[in-house]
Amino acid sequence: MKPQAKSKSRRKPDPIPEKFISFEALADFWDSHDLTDYEDKLEEVKYKIAKRPTHQFILSLSDKLTRELRIIVRREGVSMQTLVNLWVQERLQQNLKRSVRQVAKQ
Repeated sequence: MKPQAKSKSRRKPDPIPEKFISFEALADFWDSHDLTDYEDKLEEVKYKIAKRPTHQFILSLSDKLTRELRIIVRREGVSMQTLVNLWVQERLQQNLKRSVRQVAKQ
């Protein structure tokens, strides 16, 4: 018996969600999908990686907030610094979008 040639008719990949409800949902999506199915969606980006942070901040948090933050850090599998940095970035982006919308309404 001859081996059958692979069919080139691939099914259309699932759409990439516009937003993920959590880091876990994002990880679950890419754990179950092949990036090569989305090559047409990829864009080249240029970026700089800072050798070390240019600014450092010291935060004083209550014991309760620290415990809750540590739970999230363990669940997300990232460092506390990374998690807080991501949250600050997200919040800044939200505020920037809100500011742009307000200026557009004027």
